[in-house]
Amino acid sequence: MSFQVKEDNRNDLLRRREIDCVFSSMTGSLTRQDAVKMVAEKLNVDVDKVYLISLKMKTGTRDVSGLFYIYDNTEDAKKQLPRHLFLRMLSKEEREKVVKEAKKKEAKKGS
Repeated sequence: MSFQVKEDNRNDLLRRREIDCVFSSMTGSLTRQDAVKMVAEKLNVDVDKVYLISLKMKTGTRDVSGLFYIYDNTEDAKKQLPRHLFLRMLSKEEREKVVKEAKKKEAKKGS
């Protein structure tokens, strides 16, 4: 379970690091949570500040390329990133709970 960082850019305007990396021979066995943990461990940052933007499989290989944002402040991430990126990182049970709560709030507003 190794990966190579292809690019590590600092975006001062948005106060984040943008990491582009390749996970070698990980197609089919890499989960989003595992990818985030691996990046956080290798770069020595808190797991809560690492956000997975995309994982793409490369055709004809077993390599997976990933794009991650590491924010200085989690509040900046909440302002800039769409809600579905946060939901994708939750377990299935947690995700269903959050969606049900959101539907209840929406129903109360409509009444």
